[in-house]
Amino acid sequence: MPAKRIVAYVLMLAVLWPHTGDATSNTEEQELGKQFALAARAQLPFVDDVEVNRYVDRIGQTIVARLGDQPFTYHFAVVRDPRINAFAVPGGYIYVHAGLLVAASNDDEVAGVLGHEIAHVNGHHLARQQEATKPLDYLALLGLLASAVHPAIGAGAMALSAANHLQYSRDFEQEADYAGARYMQQAGYDPRGMLDFFKKMLDVQRASPSSSPPYLLSHPLTDARLTNLEAVLRTNQWDSGPRQPTSPELERVQLLTRVRSEPAQDVVAAYRRRADAQPQDARARYLLGLAYLETGAFEPARATLQSAQQLGFPAVDRDLGRADLRLRQLDKARELLSRATETNPDDPLGHLELAKTYEALNDSAAALREYERAFQLAPTMEEAHYGFAILAGRAGRAGDGFYHLGMAFKLRGEFDKAASQFEKAEPLLPAGSPQALDARANAAELKEFLRHAH
Repeated sequence: MPAKRIVAYVLMLAVLWPHTGDATSNTEEQELGKQFALAARAQLPFVDDVEVNRYVDRIGQTIVARLGDQPFTYHFAVVRDPRINAFAVPGGYIYVHAGLLVAASNDDEVAGVLGHEIAHVNGHHLARQQEATKPLDYLALLGLLASAVHPAIGAGAMALSAANHLQYSRDFEQEADYAGARYMQQAGYDPRGMLDFFKKMLDVQRASPSSSPPYLLSHPLTDARLTNLEAVLRTNQWDSGPRQPTSPELERVQLLTRVRSEPAQDVVAAYRRRADAQPQDARARYLLGLAYLETGAFEPARATLQSAQQLGFPAVDRDLGRADLRLRQLDKARELLSRATETNPDDPLGHLELAKTYEALNDSAAALREYERAFQLAPTMEEAHYGFAILAGRAGRAGDGFYHLGMAFKLRGEFDKAASQFEKAEPLLPAGSPQALDARANAAELKEFLRHAH
């Protein structure tokens, strides 16, 4: 991730943001967030795993649903970075680093971080902070964003802030603690998860002040702040009952994020040690099988997943089918993946893998159907858009092919290619259709973005 490129993209937002000089409007915040999201998509490495993204989005949207009517839609994404960090951008864009998910002990801790970030967005904190420090204008706001994305970059801009600016930031942090705890409690999560995670971060900071997680640079912690949060939880009687264990879903998400942000051999070794220490534990055996599968060791993956199944672990058909597909056992893969999608028809990964199997079996019609179902369930699944596009083009559906190639390239952050595909798609799609209009809008948006970026 070239540092100078990130700086250039973030500062470019000052040009794109139609600031009027008065109080920042919801429309302006939404535009800033949208442009920042495009810059991030072009420059940051994202975790492209559908299960990881759905997990974070599910928790985030569950909290957002308790806020009432909102002026913009909230979007959640996971950055492929093993460091512990998270940040919010005006307009409803919230980013979590892979390392934060790995560090969380349960869903409540993840919800605590997301609740805090949602509170920053819902409270318009960055925009209000910028308005309260007029001399800094865009530099203060964009410096905050830059430091959140890449702490070493934002330090220069942050150094220009006056002492009262930093104090104001701490005030907003505490406001986000209180509001975020309330939001997550209303959404059914234990608000102590926020306190637990922050205490964990403070312990890390004390143990190694010189290598504190980036999260603490943009979210400074103090004992007073944690004491105040603890008092709020106690006052509202939110401090009773046992903590929740790590959910099976979070365990799986942690494995998937580790595979994408840490050396493969280290991840496999960690799960092998757990399985060896608990030889009769079906979940430990399953997670080792999944680690093998995700790191490309397909024969050991299949054998280990089968042993987990024999120990009583349920629902391994999809992952066994994925292993068989990669081992070119196509009939077995089709049988297992068909059964898995019948059992769980809303699983986009199952439909994607079944599409690949049908494509390998030269059943293009069935493959198209499954690719389409996959991106209907998970619109940001780049592989599904790309696979559908190639087969649609071969089937003479050029408009659909170009449109979904555009979607795939956009999701990859290859905006020049995406704009070109959208421009090719529009005249080949039914005039005035939603898809044709979307192709035109995407092409215009990306070309405008590229014009400023270059």
